[in-house]
Amino acid sequence: MNLFLYFLLTHFLADYPLQPRSLVAFKMRSFWGVLLHTSIHLVIMSVLLLPFWGYSSVRLAIGIVFVTHTAIDQIKCMVDNRYPKCRLACYIIDQLLHYAIIGGLSLYIGLRAPFLPWPWTAFYLDQSIILYALILVLCTYFWDITRWFWRTRKVPAPYRRDYMMMLWNTFLVSMAFAVFWIIY
Repeated sequence: MNLFLYFLLTHFLADYPLQPRSLVAFKMRSFWGVLLHTSIHLVIMSVLLLPFWGYSSVRLAIGIVFVTHTAIDQIKCMVDNRYPKCRLACYIIDQLLHYAIIGGLSLYIGLRAPFLPWPWTAFYLDQSIILYALILVLCTYFWDITRWFWRTRKVPAPYRRDYMMMLWNTFLVSMAFAVFWIIY
């Protein structure tokens, strides 16, 4: 099993729904905010990849993601604070670097089966559930924040979540997957 989707889901969960504005502000003010944010990444990654912890390559990859994410986010915060007009470019570069690291590590790890055949590993093996969660976060939080970055690239404005759009997108994604699960 390729763990790319698991790493990607971890990234999107920790970078979007689990990173409120207060944490973003804390990150911009202090390295401790960055460390708190990346520690959330570490916990989510550890939980999602628990059945694969028996592989040293998975544990190494988790450590590498934690260290590189901390470094990338710290540099991004420093650049954002110094050059506020470059926010959109910093956001895009930050995300692309994270995806490249996750992708490279997934290739390094290769295909893996869960280390221990725990009764609940069937949940982890059903990639449609992981894909559903990933697409749900992409179509709600990721889309909302990315759209805000794009809209405010020239005229700064405070970020406010568009909950109606997020609810509508949740409904659409859920219906699409419900049809898939019924047919499949």
